Amino acid sequence: MSRRANKVFDSYQACLDWLFTRRRFVMKPGLERVEHLLGTVGNPHKRFRIVHVGGTNGKGSTSAMIASILVEHGLRTGLFTSPHVIDFTERFVVNGSRVSADRIASIIERLKPGADDIEATFFEIATAAAAVFFAEENVDIAVVEVGMGGAMDATSALDSILSVITSVAMDHAEILGPTVDEIAGKKAGIIKTSGVVVSGAEGDALGVIRDTAATRGARFISVSEEAEIDRLSVISTGSIFDLTYDGAVYKGLSISFLGRHQVANAICATLVLHELAREGVLDLSEASLRRGLAEAGSIGRMQILDRRPTILVDVAHNPDAIGVLAKAVREVFEYGSVIVVLGVMADKDLEGIMSAISDVAGLVILTRPSSVRAADPAELAKIAEKHRLEYEIVDSPGAAVARALSLAREADLVLITGSHYTVGDAMISLGIGDSL
Repeated sequence: MSRRANKVFDSYQACLDWLFTRRRFVMKPGLERVEHLLGTVGNPHKRFRIVHVGGTNGKGSTSAMIASILVEHGLRTGLFTSPHVIDFTERFVVNGSRVSADRIASIIERLKPGADDIEATFFEIATAAAAVFFAEENVDIAVVEVGMGGAMDATSALDSILSVITSVAMDHAEILGPTVDEIAGKKAGIIKTSGVVVSGAEGDALGVIRDTAATRGARFISVSEEAEIDRLSVISTGSIFDLTYDGAVYKGLSISFLGRHQVANAICATLVLHELAREGVLDLSEASLRRGLAEAGSIGRMQILDRRPTILVDVAHNPDAIGVLAKAVREVFEYGSVIVVLGVMADKDLEGIMSAISDVAGLVILTRPSSVRAADPAELAKIAEKHRLEYEIVDSPGAAVARALSLAREADLVLITGSHYTVGDAMISLGIGDSL
C-alpha cells in the first residue's frame, strides 16, 4: 500500500485497521452521534439530494439500477452501499467510479477526531465518509442504501427526497423483530413526513408500509399494484420484459442482472425514476432509462466468474434470498449437478438457509468465512444431515472452492453463497477482482 507521509494513517491498510476496530461499538438507538459527526465536518449531506433505499433483499441491486439510470440522465450521482464484497472502497461510487484508497483514508482521517470523541461505530463513520466524498465530488444526487432497519439506521441522518423499500423478509430478527410485520415496521421508518415512498414489498409487509406512509402523509406507490409487466423472458444473460406504468409503455426493457427476482428490482427502479421526474428532479428520457437499466451491475449478485464448469457467486444470506437464488439457478442455467460452497453468519436462520439450499444442491461444501461472526461448519453439518444433504467440511472458502472445482465436471455448476464474506473470500482466492 502507498505511504501517506505526515498523516495519522500512514497507509490505507492502517486506516482500515483502525476503522474495523470500531465494530466493537454496538449499535445504539438514535441519530445524535452520526449527526454530531457530520457536524464536525460541516454537514456535507446538506449539499446534495438523496434517494434512500431500504428493505431486506434486493436493495443493493435496486440502488445500483437507480444510480445507473440517474447517471444516464446526466446527473452526477453518488452511490453508497454496504457491505462490500472485496474491498471497502466498493461502498463509495460516483458516476460508476469508486473512491480511491488514499482518498477515503484521507476523508476518514478528518473524521477520526470527532469519531473518537463520541466512540462512533464503523457504520456511522462510513456513512459520514460517504457524505463528505459526495459533497466534495459535487454530486447532484446520491443513492444511499440503508445498513439495517430504518429510522435509527445511521443513513437516516441523511434527509432524503424519496424513500424506497424493496422486498421484506425475515432477517436480523434479534434486532428488527420476530415477525415480518415488525420488520416491515422498522423498514418503514425511513419514510419521511409528506414524502414519497416506492415499495416493492408484498403481502402483510406491504400493508404495514402503506399504513406508515398514510400516517406520515406520504405519497405511496406499490410496485406490485401499480405496474404491469408482460412478455417476460428470463435468459442466461439477463431478462427482457415489457412494462406499463402511469401511462408509459416500455417495450423490451432489458437488464443484465440474472434471475426473475431482479426484474422486480428493475421495475422498482423504473418507478423511482418516474417519481423523481414527477418531483422535478429530472426530465425522464426513455432512452436514458433503457441504457441505465441495461448497463447496471453489482458485484456478487448472481455473478458468473467462469464457465466449464460454471462458477456462480451470490451474496444471498437469509432463507428468503437463498430460496429465490435456488429458483433462479434452476430457471437460468442448464447443468449436470450443483456443488454449493456455503458459509454463513452464526446469527442467521441456519435451519432455514439449509432447507432452502437443499432444493438445488447435489453436494454442499461447508466452510467458515473470515469473520468472527461466522457459523461453525460443524453446526451446519448437523442441519445438513437432518435434510439428508451430502456434505463435506473444508476450513476456508478458498480451499472449499478448490475442492468444489476438483470435483466438478464441465457441465456442473459451482455455486458460492451464504454471505458477502464467503463470496469475497472466494473471489480473492480465485484471483478475480470485481468486473462490474
